[in-house]
Amino acid sequence: MSSEEIKQKIVITAIECIESEGFQNVTIRKIPASAGVNVAAVNYHFGSKEQLLQIVMQASLQESFVNNINDYSELWKTETRKALKLFLTETLKGAINYPNLTKAHFSSVFNYNNYETDSMKMFTDFMHRFYKLIQDILKQNGEQGKIAAAQLFSTILIAGMMPELYSDFSQLDMKSPEIQDKFIENLMQNYIV
Repeated sequence: MSSEEIKQKIVITAIECIESEGFQNVTIRKIPASAGVNVAAVNYHFGSKEQLLQIVMQASLQESFVNNINDYSELWKTETRKALKLFLTETLKGAINYPNLTKAHFSSVFNYNNYETDSMKMFTDFMHRFYKLIQDILKQNGEQGKIAAAQLFSTILIAGMMPELYSDFSQLDMKSPEIQDKFIENLMQNYIV
């Protein structure tokens, strides 16, 4: 296995460990053991567990808040509503599939009321970009449009991080692709022209 393949395997394993153990419970021993490499490989390639986790978090933020939106760059210009639906669907699936990673991005906010993190800066930049992409199809504009964009994305984020939050109330399985589609379609009907 090449050096680059080992690095990639460690990163993927770190994500899997965050998902299975929770961000706070990931240890320098669990990651390499799960990856089938020794602790020295983590230190050699990343310097420390903290640097590895920082790389994992930055890469997943990049994927969530930049790459996912860029996946539909041409579609945003021509079919904004369709791009939005695809983007929200992917975001919801990603949050459902990786809830602990998603929660880890916001852990400083949840646990310490700290909004001065890289995650929050990237999230704020994302929200500005997200609003610009959808402002022409929102039912409201200006300040009300920004509120609508925040409500739209917040709903997806909460449903993704806690898909069972309303299951007793609604009797719906948010992990079901059919229910996700209905959820997003209904949400868009409330906010999109």
